[in-house]
Amino acid sequence: MELRTLTYLVAIADAGTITAAAQQLHITQPALSRQIKDLETELNTQLFIRQSHAVTLTADGTYLVNRARQILTLANNAVSDLHREQKLSGTLTIGLGESRLNQFVLQAAQNLVQQYPDVKLQIYSGNAEDIFERLDHGLSDFGVVIDPADKYKYAFTSIPGNNQWGVTLPATDPLATQTQITAADLQGKPLIISQRQPVRAMLESWAGASLPDKQFIATYNLVYNANLLVESGLGWAVGINHLITDNHNLKFIPFTPAITSSMSLIWLKHAPLSAVGQRFLEILADQKDESLK
Repeated sequence: MELRTLTYLVAIADAGTITAAAQQLHITQPALSRQIKDLETELNTQLFIRQSHAVTLTADGTYLVNRARQILTLANNAVSDLHREQKLSGTLTIGLGESRLNQFVLQAAQNLVQQYPDVKLQIYSGNAEDIFERLDHGLSDFGVVIDPADKYKYAFTSIPGNNQWGVTLPATDPLATQTQITAADLQGKPLIISQRQPVRAMLESWAGASLPDKQFIATYNLVYNANLLVESGLGWAVGINHLITDNHNLKFIPFTPAITSSMSLIWLKHAPLSAVGQRFLEILADQKDESLK
């Protein structure tokens, strides 16, 4: 299986017909059909359902096209790194969870692109599972995750500061006047919680008891829509501080005893970093040293 063949495969999937793809690739339609037929023979599977005026991906075809896109992206990035000019250039891709502590990482990224104008920055927002998946598939160079998170497969460095956990509730809620939320305050309250299992385990450990499943009425991966559910009156959202922006209808109240969690910048342990990635880590390390002075 060659990169050229994968390029052909993706071109057909995007164009919708072999004829249109052949025109875009500047090869003949019979030659392109033969390449795909040879690939199907090599893999012993059908990749396309051929119709009179179009082609449709099979399940195996869809899987291979998605993998081909990832492989071609990695190959293009590798070629760019190997053939870059003496000046630093390329793309830095970072996956971020939601937290104000991200500002520390984004400041380092900003310094990088200001020092090296040919470096481009791509930001992806998601929860820890999304970020792990993108790192594993080579779609991100780095990720920022909020603890508790399972980082055993990754190299990582800590990010200064801590997040404080609590609940977001409607400003009209009778308990909105409190400055802290106890485990007793949670009894019987409908809760909206991160879909990550470690978060529920952390909450129940803090509460000193398991909470009934019926109390967890919704889950979220990013907090914006969870806050909309809180505003509509569905329940309280369990999360971290500083994620409500200019919304006077909601209030965040921290837990007592306090639950705090750190954050880490992570990357693949055994995968070599690009020159852009290496320089980014150097800038981040210098920034950390400055913050400790």
